[in-house]
Amino acid sequence: MSERLVVVGGTVLTGPDWRPGPRDLLVEDGVIAAVGAPGAFDGADAARHVASGRLVIPGLVNAHTHAHTLPVRGVARDWTLEVSLLHGAWMGAARPAELAELCAVLAGAESLASGCTGVFDLVSQTGGPDVAGLHAVARGYERVGVRALVAPMVADRPVHDAVPAIGACCGAGPSGLAGAEIVRRCREYVTTFPALRLARPALAPTILAHCTPELASGLGALAAEHGLRLHTHLAESKPQALAGADRFGRSITRELARLGLLGERLTAAHGIWLDDADRELLAAAGAVVVTVPGSNLRLGSGIADTRALLAAGVRLAIGTDGANSADALDALDAARLAALLSRTGTHPPTDWLTVEEALDAATTGGATACGWSDTAGQPPTGRIAPGHAADLAFLDLGSRAFTPANDLANQLLTAARAADVTDVMVAGRLAYRDREVSTVDLAAATARFRDLVAEWHERHRPAREQAAAQARAASAALATLRAAPWPTDRLLGGGQPGPPP
Repeated sequence: MSERLVVVGGTVLTGPDWRPGPRDLLVEDGVIAAVGAPGAFDGADAARHVASGRLVIPGLVNAHTHAHTLPVRGVARDWTLEVSLLHGAWMGAARPAELAELCAVLAGAESLASGCTGVFDLVSQTGGPDVAGLHAVARGYERVGVRALVAPMVADRPVHDAVPAIGACCGAGPSGLAGAEIVRRCREYVTTFPALRLARPALAPTILAHCTPELASGLGALAAEHGLRLHTHLAESKPQALAGADRFGRSITRELARLGLLGERLTAAHGIWLDDADRELLAAAGAVVVTVPGSNLRLGSGIADTRALLAAGVRLAIGTDGANSADALDALDAARLAALLSRTGTHPPTDWLTVEEALDAATTGGATACGWSDTAGQPPTGRIAPGHAADLAFLDLGSRAFTPANDLANQLLTAARAADVTDVMVAGRLAYRDREVSTVDLAAATARFRDLVAEWHERHRPAREQAAAQARAASAALATLRAAPWPTDRLLGGGQPGPPP
């Protein structure tokens, strides 16, 4: 017996044209079977979801986040990326599988509340990949009803080595697992991944300068063998770009190409400190760049040139990052910030991100970043069209954001907030109904999460204090790196551009 559902009475807004109109939807087994005029499916033998007074859009995709950071929301006030990396060891410190799963449950619930139906989650685990913990994260997303790619975020070089200025101030960093052992554990993670409806595995060499060539190449080969997405942080900050160029003798993007990692399966987050040649390489390879505007502002990393990325032919997606730097996992807000930040440079208004480009990045761009636009045997996501997954978000057209209803697409991007989202459907099932998560007991999950997090914080307090001391020791050196010359400047009011050292 197939599951059939009719969504009636809604105003549908979807790409590629993003023009709203009254439409009814026929959904069969989680897939949109047909889109018709109002009343077109009145005779269908199907359940009904009444969407009167609702704007119906494709579910947003958060193409870059970290559920493991949920316990540290708000701890950072003036951290840069490098300071965050110094704190990374305790932020990713060991935790029971129950806490790992609850992090995903709560992150997934928060994502749903912003109209998000899918996430790409990079999970850091100090000491190397913990297969049981990673599977727990996947089960958490499955419980709450959100699509997820879950990737162990790994490295075999500490930030003290990857950014030598930090090592010079703070001494040697902690030693970890060898690259070969990390790859072995990642293989175990992938080959023993549980059979889940919505969650799938991926791999994530966290930052290329933090990975030996053996680790990066090993993960690339493993991803190719199993047809998995590969996700990395690319040129996120000026110190990272400087350290990468110094170590590789070329840009980080060119090193990705040399290692054979630059291809259609690659998703690269941030992409701030790139040049034209980098963008051309990314476009030619078919890689996806995820702009992460809230985190980039929060950590002072700079502003990605999204217009230059699109002009080069790079596929663009949008992410929130983790609760340590986002701090809210709000996909709708991330899309708004991406659009607004395209207006901060010297581009004329005709070169700002259009409403349609921003909404595409938040939907089909994210789907591409996660491999959900071309997975064999699976319906694509990101559009409201026959053959696409019924991943839908419903917003209240009676809210202030849409009053008066002058330009619904523009108002969705510039005025709407997560509070305007009333319902979210993933693969034809309502996971968020009447502004409440309908799949889990969220109150109980939150209470248990608070108890476990309090214990976890107390256990890792000494490591946090040590990281803070190292950050203070490295502050002057990091400030010097942030002011160093670079061919382009992605920091407003920064120093004069110049050749890299």
